Amino acid sequence: MTAPKVVVSSGKRKSAVARATVKRGRGLVRINNVPVEIHEPHLARVMIMEPLTLAADRVSKVDIDINVNGGGIMGQAMASRTAIAKG
Repeated sequence: MTAPKVVVSSGKRKSAVARATVKRGRGLVRINNVPVEIHEPHLARVMIMEPLTLAADRVSKVDIDINVNGGGIMGQAMASRTAIAKG
């Protein structure tokens, strides 16, 4: 029996650090255990979702959990976006 494949990546922007964990799943994306669909402000959500729209066919097969801390709202959004793109 093989262990499930998990990819861990990180992204930084100024003092914000995001760590993304990508594993097989149903296409759920959570930021600090909150679904990305209810993440505010809207501009930050759009920035975070941009790498996901570019790889829409692959995103529906994986779950992405992002833990982000430090910095401001937009710095966290950019760090999350970088972590998703690397994963």
